[in-house]
Amino acid sequence: MNPVPNPGSLIALRSATWKVLGTSTLKRGYREVHCRGLSGVVRDKEARFVWDLEKGARVLDPTSVHLVPDASPGLIDTKLHLEAAFRNTPTTSRRPLTLGRAAIDDLSFQHLPVERALSQDRVRLLIADDVGLGKTLEAGLITSELALRGRADRILVVTTRAMLTQFQKEFWTRFSIPLSRLDSAAIRRMRNRIPAHYNVFDQFDRSIVSIDTLKRDAQIRDAIKHSYWDLIIIDEAHNAAARKAAAGSNSQRAELAQLLSRRTDSLLLLTATPHDGSQESFASLIEMLDPTRVPDPTRLHRSDIEDLVVRRFRSDQNVAKDIGKQVPERQLIRRNFPLSAEEEVAYQSIAELHLDLDEQSTRGRAIDLFRTTLAKAIFSSPAACLETLQRRIRGIENGTARGTDEDRDRLQILADQVAGIDTGAFSKYQDLLSMLRELRWTGKAPRDRIVIFSERIATVSWLAQRLQADLNLTEDQVARVDGGSVEADVHTQEVIDAFGQEKSPIRILIASDMASEGLNLHFQCHRLIHFDLPWSLLRFQQRNGRIDRYGQDRPPLITYFVGESTHPKVRQMWVLEKLVEKDEAAQSGVGDPAVFLGKGDAEEEEAVVAEAVASGIGADAFDAQMNARAAEVETHMSLDDEFAALFGDYAIPAEPKADVGSAFDSAPPRLFSDTFSYASAMIGRLSSPEERAFPAAPDISQVDRMIRISIPDDMRARDGFGYASEGAVDGRFMPEEAVGAGDRIELTDQAQVINRAIDHAKMQERSWPSVQYLWDGHPILEWFADRASTFFPEHSAPVAPLNGLAKGEVAVVMHGAIPNANGAPVVDRWAVVILGVDGVPQIEEVPDFIARVRLAQDTPGRVVDDLAPAQSAIKTAVDRFQTHLRGLGQERAALIQQDLDLVLDRLGDLEGRFRAQLTLDLGDESDDPSGLSPTEKRRLTIRRAKEQKIERLFQDWTEWFERTRRMVDDPNPYVDVKAVFVG
Repeated sequence: MNPVPNPGSLIALRSATWKVLGTSTLKRGYREVHCRGLSGVVRDKEARFVWDLEKGARVLDPTSVHLVPDASPGLIDTKLHLEAAFRNTPTTSRRPLTLGRAAIDDLSFQHLPVERALSQDRVRLLIADDVGLGKTLEAGLITSELALRGRADRILVVTTRAMLTQFQKEFWTRFSIPLSRLDSAAIRRMRNRIPAHYNVFDQFDRSIVSIDTLKRDAQIRDAIKHSYWDLIIIDEAHNAAARKAAAGSNSQRAELAQLLSRRTDSLLLLTATPHDGSQESFASLIEMLDPTRVPDPTRLHRSDIEDLVVRRFRSDQNVAKDIGKQVPERQLIRRNFPLSAEEEVAYQSIAELHLDLDEQSTRGRAIDLFRTTLAKAIFSSPAACLETLQRRIRGIENGTARGTDEDRDRLQILADQVAGIDTGAFSKYQDLLSMLRELRWTGKAPRDRIVIFSERIATVSWLAQRLQADLNLTEDQVARVDGGSVEADVHTQEVIDAFGQEKSPIRILIASDMASEGLNLHFQCHRLIHFDLPWSLLRFQQRNGRIDRYGQDRPPLITYFVGESTHPKVRQMWVLEKLVEKDEAAQSGVGDPAVFLGKGDAEEEEAVVAEAVASGIGADAFDAQMNARAAEVETHMSLDDEFAALFGDYAIPAEPKADVGSAFDSAPPRLFSDTFSYASAMIGRLSSPEERAFPAAPDISQVDRMIRISIPDDMRARDGFGYASEGAVDGRFMPEEAVGAGDRIELTDQAQVINRAIDHAKMQERSWPSVQYLWDGHPILEWFADRASTFFPEHSAPVAPLNGLAKGEVAVVMHGAIPNANGAPVVDRWAVVILGVDGVPQIEEVPDFIARVRLAQDTPGRVVDDLAPAQSAIKTAVDRFQTHLRGLGQERAALIQQDLDLVLDRLGDLEGRFRAQLTLDLGDESDDPSGLSPTEKRRLTIRRAKEQKIERLFQDWTEWFERTRRMVDDPNPYVDVKAVFVG
């Protein structure tokens, strides 16, 4: 019987070479191998084969490698072949490799999430930094680190539909990470090409999709259950947290997020608002990351979770030091305006309104009273209030809404009063026009744009019509984003993209709060207007963060309006300006603004504000209430760990995890000084007449460090199943939008050039820069590896003479690894085995060898005539290297076991706490269930079900650590002969 290969082995099967990732036993004793393709069309494709049924399948013997003399000038083929292999080897080091190297400003406070992630065995992290501090960039750094370790081949990003393009663009332009954007248009296009039974996520390894698409599309939702990723990133993760106010779509999002958390090894959650003021809300996010940390969701202890959370506020000393000089200080502009006589009548009617339907309300909260709904509407605009009134009147008349005939009559009178507030009597709008006249704003300056936020879609629509007419603007100068259209995701992305382009005609963007989360609106804009103040401090903060964020080059000017009334009851309703003061307090040092309302959820905050508005307590009393809440939190923070868990920051430096591999795993060596030099040499080689890889001659400028190439045919999409258009560049290598005119791309390793290109793109009609960042993470290096694999036949290695070796010496360059059960390397090693004339093998580090024989310098080439000495040295070299690897593995195993024992002990302690909590909740297990009452039997049934759930949970996590940390037991670990040199 053909022995089943161990993980890490290379096999020849079905005319291709595969790396074995894992093995398992099927029914009837058949053995299955899980593989990843290494050659040709199967490269990077994963497949499973029944080993016993594959005729001709064999494990490749490293000693049987075929040697091919290298006749290329200066041994360039061998050098490129080796460099591609070096760079295709993932590192196992825990040291950060990307800090200060990505195409972003190097801010020290953004190092913490990277260091925290790399200190974890299983990367599971909640990044809850304040609005505008760069959570997307922090996620990009972590993703790049995991990709360089071979731990982020399959990536799924889940975000809001408005953020799809922005997130995709940030990951590509800053980190060279391509994501296929699955918006409604792309999904519809793929549906026409992909057979119904295909899993859409099998068509691309790295994709980005909106949470609402996942929620709405049953086929895609089902595909999640049959897919698995290396890394999932959930942006604006508070939308998927358990919220006390959550219902319907929110609870669906929470269920989806829980499912996603179980379909990935690594998980990043991004949100500026990680809880709604409750332990249960925060616990729901922690449970996604690591369910073993939460024995009781109602009681979180900071010491249990702080390694899973990074949370800093703008007032944090390290943050302020980094961004204080970069982000100009915001200016808050308060505009007081007197209500018109017509408004005074309507406002007072609402303040004094009593409705039977409010008396009949069973929920008992001010936010649920229709009178409160009307107050919110009139604070926005007469148009919003009139729409609300008319809809309720129609509902009462046709029996679809609560309310008596008397209510209908009261509301009709009020509707007539509101209808009497024409444009001239709408004093807030008139004050807005006055302000724009005072600023002499005409809409002509391309970088003087305005964002206007309103909570109500009716107000957004009314403003779009009126401002166009009253400011004498064209239709394309005023845009709106409110999520109301069927194709909202595509439309929103197009509008937001255009608003950031200098050549776009858009001058005013009127947005509902669907645009208040995450979006970059600061590129051409530093003026933001709250046409109506939100009834939530969180929403106020989120809105401001659209222009008051890192990268803003002008002082953000933020305007809000406060109405002045002659009627005491109306004045007592107007308390919203106090939210503005609390936002300022949070900016200047309080930290978490959630302390003032005691919530971290916009809807819950609105309910608190509604109580103040409905009760008419007045601004001063409302201010005193908020101060008292903040003082209570501050008092409890020093006494109660649970308050610290919710409202404190999480800025403690990561505990450096023992890098148990550092003594055994040499970093992948390099022959070329940097990625640009390697790319230049490879592109030069691929431009040779025998290769003809490019449709037109590449242009390489060493002075400007710029490479310009046309897209080669084998970088184009081969079928119509994926995200890219047929014949366009394959989405594995880059987004289609990143390719310049004439299918040309530009590559540079100069981060400042990338930043200028990004800025320049905002002044052009295309918003994607034509220049791409060439660094170790760029996917073109994968294409280089594909092409380098063709320089020498499969399962062969180059042999070449070196003047730096003594006569009769043979140097065999090899790579070897000892993997875990998943096929991922635990010990990873490059080395050169030197055989002298005495035949005794000695191991030399590759960098030392390269320096000693000057392999990285100009190397004269000549053909090796006699291959026998080199061929005969291979078996000895392989045996010596395998012995060396086994020794490293044994030493490493002892350290791993120590580390693993600590992990398993911690899991055991946590499991004990779960079982203790179970006993507290449901009592002890009964010795004799026969005498129990029906109620007690039900309790016992529930207890046993939860006990089984606890057992499965800890078994799953224990097995994950054991499977990924322990090495496979292989007496002859697979090694790969990469090149042979003779003296």
